[in-house]
Parts: sequence; C-alpha cells; structure tokens
Amino acid sequence: MVTEAAAEAAAPKAQDEAGTPPSDRPFRPDIQGLRALAVCLVVLFHAGASGISGGFVGVDVFFVISGFVITGLLLRESEATGHTSLVAFYGRRIRRILPAASLVIVVTVALAAIFLGLLERNQTAIAGIWASLFLANFHFIVSGTNYLASQQLPSPLQNFWSLAVEEQFYAVYPVTFLALSAWTSRKTFRTRLIVFLGIVIVASFAYSVTITSSDPSEAFFSPLTRAWELALGAMIATAAVYLSRIPTAIAGAMTWIGLGGIITASVVFTSATPYPGWAVALPVIGTGLVIAGGTARPSWGAERALGIRPVQYIGLISYSLYLWHWPILVIAAEHEGAGSLPFVQNIPWVILSVVLAVATYRLLENPIRHSRFFSARLPLTLALGAVLVVSSLGFSAIVAVLNPLTSAAQLEQAASGTRCLVPSMHLVTNLRDTYLNGPHQTLPTPGTKPVRIDVIGDSTACTILPGLMAVAPSFGAQVGNGAVDGCGIVSGRIAPIYVNGVDVERLTGSCQAEALSAETASINAQDPNVIVWMSSWERQSIVSTGTGGNRILLSGTPQWRKEMFSRIDARITSLTSTGAKVVFVLSPPRAYPGSTQQSMADAAKTARLNSLLREVATRHSGRVGVVDLSPRVCPTGPPCPGTIAGINVRVDRDHYGDAGSLFAGSWLFPRILQTASGANPAAGAATTTIP
Repeated sequence: MVTEAAAEAAAPKAQDEAGTPPSDRPFRPDIQGLRALAVCLVVLFHAGASGISGGFVGVDVFFVISGFVITGLLLRESEATGHTSLVAFYGRRIRRILPAASLVIVVTVALAAIFLGLLERNQTAIAGIWASLFLANFHFIVSGTNYLASQQLPSPLQNFWSLAVEEQFYAVYPVTFLALSAWTSRKTFRTRLIVFLGIVIVASFAYSVTITSSDPSEAFFSPLTRAWELALGAMIATAAVYLSRIPTAIAGAMTWIGLGGIITASVVFTSATPYPGWAVALPVIGTGLVIAGGTARPSWGAERALGIRPVQYIGLISYSLYLWHWPILVIAAEHEGAGSLPFVQNIPWVILSVVLAVATYRLLENPIRHSRFFSARLPLTLALGAVLVVSSLGFSAIVAVLNPLTSAAQLEQAASGTRCLVPSMHLVTNLRDTYLNGPHQTLPTPGTKPVRIDVIGDSTACTILPGLMAVAPSFGAQVGNGAVDGCGIVSGRIAPIYVNGVDVERLTGSCQAEALSAETASINAQDPNVIVWMSSWERQSIVSTGTGGNRILLSGTPQWRKEMFSRIDARITSLTSTGAKVVFVLSPPRAYPGSTQQSMADAAKTARLNSLLREVATRHSGRVGVVDLSPRVCPTGPPCPGTIAGINVRVDRDHYGDAGSLFAGSWLFPRILQTASGANPAAGAATTTIP
C-alpha cells in the first residue's frame, strides 16, 4: 500500500495526478486504485472475459473520478491564487488528454487502412475525424450505434465516445464555476456550487431514466445523460471539507460498500440491462461512496485494497490503456472476419495493449503532461493542442478521401461477397437473456439427436442470425454461419441496374463463387444435419451465361423461371447429398410502411420466388421442407410494417434489427426443427398455421 510518506514525497506531481480539493490530501491512492479497477473492468469486458458481463460500468467510475479531479484542481487554484484561469485549465487538459489521444487516433486509422476492408477503412477514418474534434459520441448517436448490443461492426474508435462526453462537460463546467465564483462571496460559493450541481444531478439522471427505453443509443452516448455522473464527483470535491469530518468508522464502511456496489454491478449487469437508465446509479453512487469516505482517511477503508503497488501502477497507465485496448481488440477481430474474438484469443492482444499503454505513458503522456517547458508557456501549449488536433483530423480526412464510399458502386464493392460476420457474444448474450426472461414458446422436437444447423443465404440471413443463435441452446442445437453479404445463394450476377451511369450490380459477378465458398467452408466445419436456406436475391432479374454469350433474364419470364429452377434444384441436390435436410425459409414481402404501390410490386417478385422454392421442395420431398416467415413479420400482408408490437423488426426494407432478429428468430427456430423432422412441402406449409 502507498504510505503517507510516499504520497507526500510525490506531492509536486500528485496534485495533477489526483486532483484533490484543498481540504483533502494532495494524493489519493484510493482514487488511483479506482482508475485501475475501472480500466480493468472495461478491458476484461471488451475482451470477453467470463463473469464480467457488466464491465462497461468502469466508464461510469471514470466519469465520477473525473468530476472530482477537475473540481479539486479548480478549487485549489481558486484558493491559492484568488481566481481561476480558464486558459490555464484548458492548457492542463491539452497536456493531459491530447498527446496520447491524437497518437491512438492516427495509429488506429492507419491500422484500419492496412488491415480492414474498404467499408471499415472509410468508417474508421470518418470516426477519426469526429474523435479528433471530441464529438465521437454524437457521431455514434447519429449512426445509430448501440454500444452494448449491435450486429453492426463496432468502430475501432468507438471508445472515444466517453472522452468526448468528458470534454463536452468541461467546455461548459469551468465557465459556470468561474461565473458562480465571480457572482458570489467566498462564504456562499461552495453552497451555491453544490446547489447548482444538485440541480444538474437531478435533471440529468431523470433524463437518463426517461430516454433509455425509447432511444438506447442516445441514452448511452449523450452528455446529457452522463452529466450527473461528473456532477456527482464535482459535488463530492466541493463538499470535501465537510465529508472529512465523517467518523472514520462510518467513512471506512462507506468505502467498502461503495466498492462492493461497483463490483456487484460489473458482475450482475449484462448487455441486456437497460443502460444507463436507473441501473447506472449503482456503480456511480458506489464510486461516490468510495471517494467521499476516503476524504476522512479511514485506516481500514477500501484504500487498503486499492492502494497496493500493482494496482497503483495500473492506475497510472489507465488512460493510455483505455485508449489502446479497444482499437487493438476490434481490428484484430475484424481482420479475422468476426465481430469479436473469444477471451483466450484476445489475451495476446490485451498484453499488446498493456505494452503500448506503458510505452505511451512513459514516453509521451507523462513527459508532456508534466513538462515545465509547456506548463510555463501557455501559448505554446495551446499551439501544441492545435497542432495535435489538426494532425489527427487531417490524417483521418486524407484516409477517408483515399477510401471513399461516394457511389453506389463502391458501396456494392464494400458489401458484395463479404462473409457474414459471426455475431458478437455480447449481442447473442443480450438477446438470449431477453428471450429467457420473456414469454416464449418451445415446440416439442422429436428425437434426441443433437441438431447442428447451418444458415446459408444473403445479408437478410446475416441479420436474423443473432436471434437464431440466441434461441438455439433452448433446443439443444448449434447454429453455424455460411451466409454472405450482398449475394444470393444461386442468384449469381444480377442484371445491370444503373445509377448515375454506373452499374451498381456489376460486382455481383463474383457472387456465385463467393457464396459457394462460404457455404462449403461452413458446412465442412459444422457438418450440419439441417441447412437453413434464406436468400432473396434470386427474385431479381439475372445474367445467364451460355454458349451464345450473356443473356439478361427478366424476373418473372419463362426463361428466368426455367433458369432459376435449374440453379436451385442443382444446389439442393448437392446440399442434400451430405445427408442433411434443407429448410427453405420463404422470404416475406419487403417492408414498405405506407407505400402500397411499391410494396405490391416487390411482393409480386417475392411471391414468384417463393412459388419456385415450393416447387423445388415438392421435387425433393422428404429431404426439403418449407417455412413461411410472413405470418410473423408481415401478419397483415403488404405493405408490411417495420414495427410490430412495439418492436422495430426490420430497420429497412429487408434487414432485421437486434430486437427484430430475436422477434423473428424465436418464432422461426422451432418451426425449422419441426419442419426438418419430417421435411416435406406439406409439413412446411402446415408450419405457417402454427400460432
């Protein structure tokens, strides 16, 4: 444990390290220990460690600490000099935050450009622009990111959202502090500041509770929902002179209760927990109790655990470690074609993150933060900040320009033929918790043979896959992934569609090979006894290649019908030769809420494809069955709604949102098993009437 003597010896740097108010110790080992705890929880959660399902609460611990630290520094300066300098304040923030942040942004954007695909390169570079401006949280709100449960690829710079929230708070709070200091006397200043912070706490927490259920993305990333966490830390710093008088026995108990609250939240909370909402109060108040109790210096408080040397060192590198770990984990996973990697595979990447954090702390973060040269020359500090921001912003902008997604053709290039990513464990866990905690039906499944299901198809199959995976364990089944984004199973090259003179379907020419490769690899790995076919691209007009050259076969024509039947029939013959049963999931009409004319035109194409699938199933009776998804996701017929029973089922015309994948998958899964157990068209048709 760090001794008082050691703390006093470190005092010249300690005030900047811990940022305590004037009535408190110049260095707080317990706060440094809280930093270590917070970053460990976040890193372990992101790495997929079991038992830390709520590790995301570490960010809330950081928020409370930050509010305490900044207010402590402002109070110390005000008491020592009689005034507060905003220029000096922002100079300290520049030296503290920008060097490491700018480095990580530049390196992350560069790594994404080297190791990731076109779409990810572009999106990471754009995120780098927003992160450089400390507006990353608003970028993720606008893009509809859900931090805890999203089947979209996470941005390698997504962790910069919390840094953005802090800096947005500090763009406003010091000005308010200065205004209150100027308008009130010294005797009433602390009281008025506490009242102001109390109002912020009540309003912000109320907003957090209100908006979490209606807009989870905004609730998680918004500075308005998080302001109360920083304000609580600020209030504790302001009231430290009074809190120091708490009897040490009570203060010690407060610290252990608070520490217990943080750890409980990290273990009990999951991705299914509505967050921040009400739940965030547990780790936030827990952190507040540890800091408030620590002002009384209880000899047997939580500082005995938080103050040991290894914990203190992790606290020192916590900022750099927080910045590095997420980009490393995400880029490693996405380079492997996954949303996230298992914990065992992430261990080397966590170690690399620690090494980078130590190097960054020793060679960049700490030297610049405590540089006498810059601290004595505020104009140069401000110039340094401008150079760092422009550097990371400019580099990100250049990479974005070099990797544009400015045309439909480039979007197709980014998506067509890309292997569908395995859904992240956080998303599947979230959906499974929701499934188990809600009303659900499990239809009887004949036999006891383990069921291995492989899902093949297009991006629609990709988006329903998380729901199927979440439900599968309840039926003793496993689900494999052989789907491909932007490609049908046998659609091959789609007939040209021109947008601004560019054929946006030209890149589907490689689809047949890409789809076959993905399906074969998944089937060989999974050895499934049930193959689920979910593909809607086959309803489109196609290009047929023969001895006479390429021909365009318009959807619905006899030539299209003959060619498509032949392709589907041949693929089914190949798939069933493995001994597996095949279940066609008939495509529902596309979702066009409020657009009857367009909906009916597309519904006709879908109906033609579904009719073909039923014919093929009849031809392969006993080996192929049919399940129609329409009764679940389009119960009223076209135009199909996007929202059913308050659930945003389809986020666009075809693709399922997170909740929508469970809504469809939980209904679909038992019907797939029931159909496969006696796979024939009649049984498939009968499944459409199951309530």
